[in-house]
Amino acid sequence: MEGKKITFERNATLGEGAYGSVFRGKFEGRQVAVKRILLNKINKNEEECLQKLKHLNIIKLFHIESDNDFRFYALELCDASLDQLFLGSDDPRKYKGPMPPDIVVFLQLALGLEYIHSNQLIHRDIKPANILISVRSTDRSDEVTIKWADFGLSRPVNERGTFTLSGIKGTAKWRAPESLKLLENAQEGDEPRGTVQSDVFVLCLVFGYLLLKGDHLYGSKGDNVEKNIKKEIL
Repeated sequence: MEGKKITFERNATLGEGAYGSVFRGKFEGRQVAVKRILLNKINKNEEECLQKLKHLNIIKLFHIESDNDFRFYALELCDASLDQLFLGSDDPRKYKGPMPPDIVVFLQLALGLEYIHSNQLIHRDIKPANILISVRSTDRSDEVTIKWADFGLSRPVNERGTFTLSGIKGTAKWRAPESLKLLENAQEGDEPRGTVQSDVFVLCLVFGYLLLKGDHLYGSKGDNVEKNIKKEIL
């Protein structure tokens, strides 16, 4: 296409979604992750978040372009997602690279989330698969940075940090009990509101996931996790 700056390898797929795919590619000589989305499925909230948020612990957006069918995003290429830490040793997707101490991971995630909330946004889809590990090798050591990614369910909040709940979003076992209960108990005509505190609760679930080496803080068996969260049973 005219003016095209992003290139990618169609056989180098990094991920697949309902409306698009992610490929390994290049932008201005830099290795990037190229997210390709159908034009009629563009998520304006996600695009605006990526353009607005500039922080060490948030995935970088380098460039956006379109052709007749797709929107292309050149994103920072990372080494793995947090859930790949705890895959089986024989799984080729398992991340075996360097990691900082857990307390450093916690601090980086907290700083990134604080920045997101300071921009009057809520993430709403916090889970290990949406947290990325970036490794930068130097002559002396490997520098590891933990980054928030996937802002497809993010939305603005008001000055009090609240927003209208319009349905359960994200993965149920990575939800806060108050948001699950509010929607479950809402009456017709009600407009229950959620807060950025829901993100903080799920961040704590991620901390537990790390400390428990891949197990969920509220259990590990299917639907029981969601039920335990609602009942706040540890």
